[in-house]
Amino acid sequence: MENISQPAKAFTNIRKAFLIAGIITLAISVAVIFPIESSKTYFLEELPYTFLTLAIALLLGMFGLLGNNFFKGLLLLFVSSIVGFILFYFAFPVIRGSAFISIWLGIPSGIIAALVFMVANYYFLRAAKSYRLLKQIIVYSIILLIVAILFGYGGDWIYDITEYFKRDD
Repeated sequence: MENISQPAKAFTNIRKAFLIAGIITLAISVAVIFPIESSKTYFLEELPYTFLTLAIALLLGMFGLLGNNFFKGLLLLFVSSIVGFILFYFAFPVIRGSAFISIWLGIPSGIIAALVFMVANYYFLRAAKSYRLLKQIIVYSIILLIVAILFGYGGDWIYDITEYFKRDD
């Protein structure tokens, strides 16, 4: 009789390999590629290799963590980025450049909200039995609202903190 647990174990080893590859890619992106690119520019738009390797690390890590649910996670990221775009489109009045603001702030805030929601859903909501979908929608809405407020009105808080410590009092 065959051992049917072997394919599941092989898939687990594949998932571990993808997770390790995602972590290594993330480390290379943050420790090597970003410092090299940021020394040559002051604008975020001029960091293409950093964003490319971060996206690759995200996809590898998502596959390593989600496994069979990888495409559900991608769908959540896509839908969340659209929801973030729509939120920012209606949050700002119709002014010149409001569509640009919606794209620039809405899509990244939607992606970050989806990633934080996936972690919160795994740790806090997976054992919920009653009203699980309602709880997930409420938690996602709160996370998206917090992330959107931070993106929209937070400003460059790292710059503000460094300027605060540089001031002469």
